Amino acid sequence: MMPSTTGEEFVVRVLDWARTRPDIRAVLRTGSRARRDGTADAVSDHDIELYTTDPEQYADSDAWVGALGPVLVSVGLEGPWDNPARLVFFEDGVKADFQVLPVSRLAEMAAVGLDEVHVRGYEVLFERDGAAAGLPAAPGGPPAAELPDAREFHELCAEFWFETAHLPRCLARGELWVAKSRDWTAKELLQTMIEWHALTRHGAEHDVWYGGTRMRRWAAPGVWDRLPETFGGFTAEDILRGARATADLFAELAREVAGTYGFPYPEKAERAIRPALDELPLL
Repeated sequence: MMPSTTGEEFVVRVLDWARTRPDIRAVLRTGSRARRDGTADAVSDHDIELYTTDPEQYADSDAWVGALGPVLVSVGLEGPWDNPARLVFFEDGVKADFQVLPVSRLAEMAAVGLDEVHVRGYEVLFERDGAAAGLPAAPGGPPAAELPDAREFHELCAEFWFETAHLPRCLARGELWVAKSRDWTAKELLQTMIEWHALTRHGAEHDVWYGGTRMRRWAAPGVWDRLPETFGGFTAEDILRGARATADLFAELAREVAGTYGFPYPEKAERAIRPALDELPLL
């Protein structure tokens, strides 16, 4: 579903609505459309923050979203600051992620500095009475990344090999759905290891984004090219094939991270679990 409304047309709708709401003290935009770094395109989300004197009135109902245009789907959830949030697809193809925040949040950022969302870039689209005037300028770069310590590294490796150990057991029972679920958990752990590996290679200022976004750009050379083989179809043989590639890539990256920081790597777990992926188990 491609948007039929331009980005700026949608913003005008939001601002026209906000001006009619006395409780809305400011509207900010974040994300790629605010950064203006060339990464936004026609299907980029609209990341909109509504700063209000009464956030809770937006928590229990999505009726207010309908004032911005006909809605296809609207999903309510809790935002990153324990705030009401709503993810919306409109009938004209526009997707918007709304964060509804107390206006006091603006004063907090003015006093202590921008958080990891706003440090990448933001735009003040609307404000009443200078509500956002105290915000510092966004530097536009990524927030400083936190490299793992020995405990975090150990726990991630332990969870990865724990999940991997379940796969042959699931496949022996013919539980393909459960095996794919375990395999995806292993993929999420692999993603974290890919991030740590990239930071190990390039330093804490290297931008690894989030959720695998732009991984082709930031992963260490050669890693992206190996990812297709880590995915398999919905057969036991395919699941095992993908799991072998996932385990081998994880182990290689983890050893490099461990060697760089002097962390112990769980060789015993790998030696016990990895061979079980080499043939289809039978009951």
